[in-house]
This record gives sequence, structure tokens and C-alpha cells, in this order.
Amino acid sequence: MRHINLIMAALLLSTSVTGTAAPARPAAKKAAARPVSKPVAAPAKIAPLPDTEEVAALRRAFHFAFPIYEIMRTRSLQLAQARAAGVPEPVNFILPRLKLADATSRDVTTPNNDTLYGSLWLDLAAGPVVVTVPPGAGRYHSAALYSLTTDVTSIIGSRTGGDGGRYAIVGPGYNGPVPAGTQTIRSTTNDAWLLVRVLVKGPDDLKAAGELLQGFDVALADGRAAPVPTIATVPPAPDGKTFLAVVNEALARSAANSALAVKANGFGTLGVGTDWEALSPETRALWTRSLPALRAELRNGLVEAGTTTDGWSYPDFAIGEYGDNDLLRARVALGGLGALPRVEAMYLTARADKDGAPLDGSKAYSVTIPRGVPTGAFWSVTMYQQEADGRLFFVPNEIGRFAVSDQSPQLRSNRDGSYEIFVQASKPSGERVVNWLPAPKGKFILVFRGYLPRAPFLDGSFRLPPVVTSELIP
Repeated sequence: MRHINLIMAALLLSTSVTGTAAPARPAAKKAAARPVSKPVAAPAKIAPLPDTEEVAALRRAFHFAFPIYEIMRTRSLQLAQARAAGVPEPVNFILPRLKLADATSRDVTTPNNDTLYGSLWLDLAAGPVVVTVPPGAGRYHSAALYSLTTDVTSIIGSRTGGDGGRYAIVGPGYNGPVPAGTQTIRSTTNDAWLLVRVLVKGPDDLKAAGELLQGFDVALADGRAAPVPTIATVPPAPDGKTFLAVVNEALARSAANSALAVKANGFGTLGVGTDWEALSPETRALWTRSLPALRAELRNGLVEAGTTTDGWSYPDFAIGEYGDNDLLRARVALGGLGALPRVEAMYLTARADKDGAPLDGSKAYSVTIPRGVPTGAFWSVTMYQQEADGRLFFVPNEIGRFAVSDQSPQLRSNRDGSYEIFVQASKPSGERVVNWLPAPKGKFILVFRGYLPRAPFLDGSFRLPPVVTSELIP
């Protein structure tokens, strides 16, 4: 077996494969420029699509295909960044990020600021890929396996005991042997994504968390065939021809998944699994003029992908394990690609206060987190700015704080054990600064994460209080 470990870690520390290069330090004896958030361009006005049977059929095909396109787009972006960083063949190679995501991290929407990430883009067509997961008892970690359609096939880590182990990941059509001493995990598609998360408990804990991440290892059989090349350039806003070409190539690589193939064939007359040139001119034109509007319909995906109570949107039960709910899958692919199932993490989203007014940096807010949030790992509240295309990213701010959590060493609780988080654009004076979550000047979105949620969270008996406006503290 040929082992592929994190030999490139030192290089990837300075040029992240899951973000852009780290910002340069200001020159000596010069005052550091105060970080400012760039104003987000207003979404271009796109006319709604007509209410016709033809458009309705195209919309169903798009909802099926869009998550496939997005995961392949993310794959293409991260692999290109890894090659630029010096990794000659980044497929079947763990790409680590040994620093927390920040405002420069722009490749995967809605990143967290709680965990280190490791990405492993799998090509299973040539046989098993053996992944060693290190023991990590006492520290939240997970390795989630996502299929081509963004469904979570398996999760290894704290939820499964945290004892580590060796796992042979195989594709849908593989029936051969696996290495001795491994547990088999079957992916439903040959292209898959293993996304590793490792909790960082504070600035002083970064090194220890990185050591656990570097304990993940990949082994390939000697003589294994090289990964199959895929379309190299996968743009964020494709035309119809490019969109279908990427989706169809990926589907063909996982043809052994008969259920997926049957579902794709149901959209064959609209180009899924069909060569672009074989489509009628009318169908090609329909894709070209409809794609912008179809994407725009998903823009508020995270909020619309759940049920709203007291201003917080609670996730749908099918998130991460979507079944036939292609609309939910597409919404999450745009607004929260890589989301975990509810049993692993609860994602609550707020874009309005208790009175229904949009959250905006011209005001100040108070977010109360009750004592005893029912999680088995940790919780966090993260600040995002929504881009014109609907994706969510961090906002630059003067103290480099993008989230607060029960792991934040500076966070202070109230006497009753609850936490009051102060959300505003300007830095508050006095003791409030320790519980300050900086906001941008304009509209923003808050995401609450609860990892390893317990029964009260899952059954809906636990609810967060609404976000309320408060006095602006200069």
C-alpha cells in the first residue's frame, strides 16, 4: 500500500487549499489598515420565469442537477488550488487547512470558524481508498462522506466513539477485496468528498487540533490506476452547455449507481445524460435563458430550507440525507454546501429580529444563548454576509472575530449561566467587548450551530430566544 500523508502541510499552512493566501502583515512602523467589509452588490434584477409546464419540468431537472454541479465546482476549485500550492496529484490526498477559516476563505459557502478542515476528494473508480482516522477522544471531530449528490453516506468520529480506525471506502460497483483490518464504507458514487472537521477550543489550542488533523492518513494500493481526469474549469455561473457537460460527465463516472442513473434518465429529454448537441435548439435556448433565474430562486435557501420560530429557521429533517427532496438538496447546495445531518449538527439561521425586521449593521442587537444548550459537543454563533449570488461568507472586522461559542476563552456568562452576545458594527466600550460579535455595515445573517444535538434539540422542545434590538453602545 502507498501512503499519502500530510507531507505538504508546511506548504499548505501559508497557502491554504481551502482559502486564499494568508493576508500579508502590514509593513513595520506603519499603522495597520482597519479592516472594512466590502459592500455587497445588490442582486441583479432577474425576471421570474413564466408559469408553464415546460419551465416546471426544467426546474425539476435543475434541482436534481445543481447539487452535482456545485460539488464538482468545489472539487475543481480546491484541486486547482492544491496544484498551485505544489501538490502534483491532489485527488485521493487529504488537503488540510491548519488555520481557522477567515474572511479570505471563499471556496466553500458558509464556512465555520470553530473547526479546522481537511478535504479528501475521492476517485473510487480504481478500487478502495483506505483512510485512517486517529483517535480523538475529548475533542469533537468528524469525517463526513458526501456523495456526488451531496448526501451524507457516513460519519466517523466523535459520534461513533472517537476511537479511530481504518476504513476502506469503495465505490458503488466495487465487489473486490479490501485490505485486512479495515471496515468497509460504500460510497453511492465514484466521485465523493470526505470532509474532516476538528474542533479548535481557542487560539492556544490550534497546534493540538492541527496535530489531530494531521493524524488522518490515506493509503492506496500499489499499481493503482491514476485518477480519471475531469473537466478542469467549472465556473460559478455557467451557461447551459457547461452546466450539463459537468453534470453529465460526473453521472457517467457513477453509472454503477443504478438508482441514480434511473433518476437522471427521467430528465434525459432536458439534457441530463444527453449530449448538448443532441438537444433541440428550443431546449438549449431554454437552459441558456433560464439558468440565472433558476439560481436566483435558491438564493434564500438556508432560511427556506426549514421552519421559522421566533426569527430562527430550524433545519428540515431531511437535511444531509435528502432522499427525493431535490429542492431542499439544491437550496442547501447553494447556501450551505457540506451541511451535516441533524443528528450530527443543528444549523439555525436568523436574518430578521423578533419583529421581522432584517438584521442590519446600522442597529445593535442582543442574542441570548440559554444555559444548558442540549448538545453533546459545543455550540457557536457565526456572522455572515450574503453575496449577490446567495452564498454566505465571513466579514472582515478589526478584531478578526467571526464567531463566538462556548469554546471561546473570552466569552463571559451571566449569573444564571446564560450568555448575552452583543452584535453591532462598532466596537462597544467596557466589558461588553468580550461578548461582541462584529457585524458589517449592511444586512447580515446569523447562523447558530449545535454539534451532536441531544433529544430536546432534535424533537423541537428546545428553542432559541429571538434576536432583539438593543441600545447601540459606542
